[in-house]
Amino acid sequence: MKPFTAFFSGVAATALLTACATSFALSHPNFENAEQALQVAINHIRGAQQVNGPTFGGHAGRAIDLIRQAQDEISIADEYHRGVRY
Repeated sequence: MKPFTAFFSGVAATALLTACATSFALSHPNFENAEQALQVAINHIRGAQQVNGPTFGGHAGRAIDLIRQAQDEISIADEYHRGVRY
């Protein structure tokens, strides 16, 4: 398989898996848009890792971890918005 084709196949598979993993619905449209942008960022980082290998000195993986923390914070903020948390 050519590297370019492998890259897009990997990105498509990653997008599908992450769409399934994100099963919660955010109630605030701005939080929902932010969540989608963060997921796109993760997909881009993983795409770079698939093309170049999981190198980048561990920083790409750390960036994904930090983005996931941001996703968690958005989810918690949305719970406050819905009145689930006070």
